[in-house]
Amino acid sequence: MNLELLESFGQNFPEDFDGNLDCVSIAITCAFNRQGTLLAVGCNDGRIVIWDFLTRGIAKFVNAHVHPVCSLSWNRNGHKLLSAATDNTVAIWDVLTGENDKVFRFPSPVLKIQWHPRNR
Repeated sequence: MNLELLESFGQNFPEDFDGNLDCVSIAITCAFNRQGTLLAVGCNDGRIVIWDFLTRGIAKFVNAHVHPVCSLSWNRNGHKLLSAATDNTVAIWDVLTGENDKVFRFPSPVLKIQWHPRNR
């Protein structure tokens, strides 16, 4: 068997999680960064909660949207986060500052978003 192919199926993530991440909102969607150290959670109240898996604590709250967040996507280097909500908007966030870089408005809700694989 091809060793490179076999190694690509190796598990670089924990097999199970022995705890819960408590939040005041209802989680709708979530996405890990590439390193698996941060988890962004989109909530029903429009907030994004970023959890630090190294400390098991909340790293940042972002008041992102007016309506529920339905999709999240990290860029390759983990500095930007894309969010889509049922308020017909898609936003780009700077994760370090929590500031909004850009908002795109659409005529209908965007249900799924994804960064271009090469950040273009």
